Amino acid sequence: SNPGRHVGPPALVLVIDENWKLFAYDPDDPATVLMGPIDLGHGPDAVVTQMKISPSQEHHFVVTADSLGRFRVHSLRVVAKRDAPKDGVGSRLSVTANFTSNFSLPVSTPKLELTTLLPVERAEKMYFAAGDSSGGISVFMFNGTLKGRVKVTEDPGGVLGLVAGSGMMVVFYSAYTFGTFSPSQVDVQSATCSGWNSPAYDAVVDPSYQNSRVILSLENGDIIGFTTTRGKNKACDLTLKFPALTSTPTKLQIFRGHVMALTSPLESDPHAHQRQREIFFFNLALMDAGYGPTDSNVVTLQATFAPKQPVSIELAAMFGPAGTIDRKKALCGVRFQDEPGVSVFTMSLRLPAAVQAVVEATYAGEEDDSWWGWLTGWFPKVGIFGLVLAGVVAWNMRKMMGGNDEFDESFFREQLKLAQASQKRQGGGGAGTGKFNSGGGGLGGLDMDD
Repeated sequence: SNPGRHVGPPALVLVIDENWKLFAYDPDDPATVLMGPIDLGHGPDAVVTQMKISPSQEHHFVVTADSLGRFRVHSLRVVAKRDAPKDGVGSRLSVTANFTSNFSLPVSTPKLELTTLLPVERAEKMYFAAGDSSGGISVFMFNGTLKGRVKVTEDPGGVLGLVAGSGMMVVFYSAYTFGTFSPSQVDVQSATCSGWNSPAYDAVVDPSYQNSRVILSLENGDIIGFTTTRGKNKACDLTLKFPALTSTPTKLQIFRGHVMALTSPLESDPHAHQRQREIFFFNLALMDAGYGPTDSNVVTLQATFAPKQPVSIELAAMFGPAGTIDRKKALCGVRFQDEPGVSVFTMSLRLPAAVQAVVEATYAGEEDDSWWGWLTGWFPKVGIFGLVLAGVVAWNMRKMMGGNDEFDESFFREQLKLAQASQKRQGGGGAGTGKFNSGGGGLGGLDMDD
């Protein structure tokens, strides 16, 4: 064996099956079960509705919540085996899960229903923030002790989502408002933002704005962006209106200076099963530059998995052989409608040659290969990542490789005009369309080839 060889994956795929059992897989060796089945202990009378994993590499745990408002935390221990498996068959990694704590939503009338869950970590402190249908956020210590609960909205449906911001700051959103919340203080930090008419569906925080820009998707298909600071003062300014490409709401993620939007029909939509689900990539830098008489190329890519229908997508860091973070690629886990298991892809952003040459010349020898450098470089999901899977009866993973170029959005902001001029001289291009092996215009294509 090669002593320098990487002995195990720094990323794990965690899956919950239809019997609410926990499994762990190596994305590089999907045929091998690293752990499981593990009984999460929620009991036969409950349905697991939420699963979240530790937000950093300092701690490894998975927290699950059920339909009765109960939470259970399991710590994960990942150990590299000293000896290689016989005949090279099997994993060199051992993964175990140990029950750590359990807790429940506060007793209230009417009964509180869990809507969203988020682990929050800073230094050695770990909290669990839980939003409920009555508009409150409860904060629990890692050992399960309730730190407090505060009501943050009167909107119907209560708190719809919690999004991690900088430090321990959390962005919460409801149907018609969003704001910032401090788990350590169990309090809203400033006046909430509002001003849209269709209910909010999803939200992400743009890291390029020091977490002061929140992007919302609405149930009518609109996507809008608010800036929450104006100089040193708090604000609530509508600064972005995305192109209207669909009347279906979208689930949002941030990837390398792009907003990735997956169309996701409402459960109340009688035709939800038949609607074609698409993925759009919006270039934030080009949107910030404004619109003019020429093509904006804001839509870098519009793609579909047809005839398959993606239900949910999760992103996670990808690592190189030496255990360093690969800044050029990312793991992408996709669950498809009416298909058991999870498909795992490798995703990368490919730049036009002219822009790539300028980026490489500027950043030669200056890349930050640390975990924090990669985390703040446009990627919100870290470490191990999980997908809650209802009805999983088999494991079906496929790897799709492609692309080898890198993009640094902060530099592109500074050199936007130069890059656009270079593209025009070389012919440029419009928005990419079609399957994932299509070439994109503007900033280039997203490679997810077979």
